[in-house]
Amino acid sequence: MKKLERRLGLGAVVSISVSAMLGSGIFVLPGIAATTTGPSVWLAYILASLSVLPAALSKSELATAMPTSGGTYVYLERTFGPIVGTISGLGLWLSLLLKATFALMGFGAYLKVLAPQVQLVPTSLSILAFICILNIFGVGKVSSLLMAVVGLCIALLTGISVGSAFTFDAANLDPLFPGGISGLASATALVFVSYAGVTKVAAIAEEIKDPEKNLPRGIMISLLIVTLVYSGVTFLLFGNLPIDQISNNLKPIYSLAVHIQGPFLGLVTAVIAVITMSSMANSGILAASRFPFAMARDKLLPSQLGRLNRKYLTPVWSIIISGLVMVFVLLNMDVTKIAKFASAFMILIYMAENISVIVLRESRVQWYKPEYKSPFYPYVQIIGIILNIILLSYMGPKLVVPALLSISIPGLMIYLLYSRKNTTRKGVIGIRGKRQDLVEEVTEVLPRTRLEDMDLSVDANVVVTLFGRERSPEMLIEMGVALAEHGNCEVAHITEVPEQTDLDDLMDEPAELKSLRRRVVAMAVEKKEPITFDPVVSHDLARTVFHISQRLHCQWLLIEWRGKTAGAFTIHNPMGWLKGHLRCNLGIFRDAGVRYIRKIICYIRGDETDSIVISTADHLAEVNRADITLLSILPNDSTEEVLQRTERDLKEQAKICISRTNVLIVQSNDTINDVIAQTVEFDLFIFGGSRHKFVSNLFGSDDDRLMAKAACSVISVQSAPENIEDKKVKDYFL
Repeated sequence: MKKLERRLGLGAVVSISVSAMLGSGIFVLPGIAATTTGPSVWLAYILASLSVLPAALSKSELATAMPTSGGTYVYLERTFGPIVGTISGLGLWLSLLLKATFALMGFGAYLKVLAPQVQLVPTSLSILAFICILNIFGVGKVSSLLMAVVGLCIALLTGISVGSAFTFDAANLDPLFPGGISGLASATALVFVSYAGVTKVAAIAEEIKDPEKNLPRGIMISLLIVTLVYSGVTFLLFGNLPIDQISNNLKPIYSLAVHIQGPFLGLVTAVIAVITMSSMANSGILAASRFPFAMARDKLLPSQLGRLNRKYLTPVWSIIISGLVMVFVLLNMDVTKIAKFASAFMILIYMAENISVIVLRESRVQWYKPEYKSPFYPYVQIIGIILNIILLSYMGPKLVVPALLSISIPGLMIYLLYSRKNTTRKGVIGIRGKRQDLVEEVTEVLPRTRLEDMDLSVDANVVVTLFGRERSPEMLIEMGVALAEHGNCEVAHITEVPEQTDLDDLMDEPAELKSLRRRVVAMAVEKKEPITFDPVVSHDLARTVFHISQRLHCQWLLIEWRGKTAGAFTIHNPMGWLKGHLRCNLGIFRDAGVRYIRKIICYIRGDETDSIVISTADHLAEVNRADITLLSILPNDSTEEVLQRTERDLKEQAKICISRTNVLIVQSNDTINDVIAQTVEFDLFIFGGSRHKFVSNLFGSDDDRLMAKAACSVISVQSAPENIEDKKVKDYFL
């Protein structure tokens, strides 16, 4: 498949991003925001910019991980699944339409300067009809001239700012906060929509040179430029005109131009404002109409919306519906409400982008490999989410609740009535979340998985699963061969890809897989053991691992995992569901780089896991000619009788072992740390894994600490649950 040419440099990224923001946000919005917070509007623009910053960093990361057309809709649909994709797609569509409608209202206000007799709403409707026709006939791309318009716009605003600096009167800024902190926060939420286009350039990440550098830099530079323009111009605006001349004024920049240079500069300002906002409205419809088109292609909306006109190659029905929605908004909502609704939608979308980064990082999906990573993760995302919630709270439930309902109810109905029947995707949340579907009897071909020449009819004693991040695949395979006891050892290398990727398209085997296959074959020849290697491509790792283990009727499933480290921000545990539902023994291995196993230490807890711990240790010790030490930790206040009884029990268990076995009893009230301390003298540490629980998964369990901090290599073993076939399935969070 051909890729788009990477031809856009840093300058182009900045130009595109700035062009998507400048317009009604500066030409119209200051007059509306003035009614809320007075002369401190300039500060509201700065605070809104800071609130946008986390989402800008998050979207830069998302764009370099998923450099495909569709932007935010694609990111949210891949993360949260089709139901959220449907709702968020509608939200993005409506937010762009509201912003375009707001630009049309501003367009009409400035047009009245040039033609005082025109009516605002009829004029806006006429321009809307003209723009829709342009888009239908495929000439909507005239918005590419917007860069030149933006340059002219910045030049105009710069000239006005310089002139207004000489007529600045600080007395006009008093009182600075007539609405108090609440008024400033409300104004911040209102002007949030002014920055809605800052991340729009992320949708063309495929075409940017060095996107891991130029994309985040371009977004940050453009955000800084526009913030300076917004805050600087509004500061001078309120320092030149009294508040009563600005409040509810839909053409405040025209008023400022007239104030400093007279009617001629006012007319020039009106002309440039009309051109800028008409171009913004055009690009808004152009972009918005592509969301229903993309959703239809993903089978979330009726297929008619995903069809291009044969003659003009444009999504005609999507453009028409977008235009009709804008007509409804123009006829039924005032300009202030349009701005507030647009801001509310954008705040919700930006909050979802911050959440997406957290979900994708913590779910550890293989395909999520961003070339740029947001700094100070996850604190930037958490701060962004908190700021978004604060802004929504100041907008008030009378605005936020209708905004939520207006997208969630239609989105949910569309999903239930149409989308659910036409898509099987789950999203990362669905795949990594509740997996009741996996315990159903395996009677069909592995769904959403492509196996290359894998013979599922031949059983294997051990299945070794590789995910591509193992420290040493050979060491894990050697462990699997040892546990197989000269039986079949199946090595399955599983590659996870997004659900939107067609598995049949991934036919070429990467170089690293070819190298690994060659090494596995060489190992089988050298050790004279039946080892088979099979690459697997899947949309769903947990489902694939579960099904392969069942189909091959294996005794052991062996996986490498380094454990949840202290301070890790995650509730995801890739072993969680497997621990509770596998129908075979589970071995979780962490390779510490030890290549020769001569001393093995086993942590004996005195529970049902001791038998599999000792039997596994004895078998591995026999294969590696190693010694075994059985370790038991007792409290410091243990009596002599308890110590002697424990020692007798350990020695009885040691008699079962074929290899030479010692016993070690340590008295301590800090069990986990003392167990970890003992591993310094050994090559392999074996302990029995505990069952998966949500609380321990959230905050980290003793198993996680033992796995992550032991000084030597570690293997946690767990026997197959008894009577699992008759066990009622429970929903677990991974």
